[in-house]
Amino acid sequence: MNERSWERIGAASGLAAAVLLLVALLMVPNPPGLDASSVAIVGYLGMRRAAVLTAALLMGLAVVAFLWFIAHLRHVLQRAEGGAEAFSPVVLVSGVSLATMTALAMVPMTALATLAVRPIGVGELGVARVLYAAHMLAVGPIGLLVALFAASAGAAMVRRELAGPWLGWAGMVVALIGLITGFAGFLAAPSAFTMVMTYVMGFAFLLWVGVASLAMLVRPEVEHKAAVRGVFAH
Repeated sequence: MNERSWERIGAASGLAAAVLLLVALLMVPNPPGLDASSVAIVGYLGMRRAAVLTAALLMGLAVVAFLWFIAHLRHVLQRAEGGAEAFSPVVLVSGVSLATMTALAMVPMTALATLAVRPIGVGELGVARVLYAAHMLAVGPIGLLVALFAASAGAAMVRRELAGPWLGWAGMVVALIGLITGFAGFLAAPSAFTMVMTYVMGFAFLLWVGVASLAMLVRPEVEHKAAVRGVFAH
């Protein structure tokens, strides 16, 4: 298998991650807010137990695919930067951190949905609420990591090290949305604004990753004839 084929597989992994995450998000619509009662939270998870567990599985698969995509971006950027190590380390670290935080955020929801097969006692409602809050409050760090990943990858795209400049500027918009969502997750939770921004960030990020993956799938980066001069090169 030649390098062009490997690059297409790497680009396709980003598209697969975007599709899997989108399906996972759509499977669990309108979750209760943090201001909902413990009974309402447990009741929602009990009614949608199968959907929550399936969404968690799909999200796990999406995280695996996204990690492969990040490794592909690292390879492409490192080659384009000629060893200057400008954006490639930031893209790698922020991408892996984002994937890890996303996976961890699903653990409380998965635990609650798994335990929903039996009645939850009055004394356990407080624990259920804490677990649900841990899941919902993860939007803060996830938003900031989305901002860092999209900004670093977008900057590389603007420099023509990856995909195309227009996708880079789109990545900057996604980074701004992620930054706003991250701050809202810490400072304005629970609120309707935070919930709306979470969905806007999620769909904007998935659309951007999907389009970037398609662009690299159609035209593998190995076909670029001229390597871009490294940011720190003299």
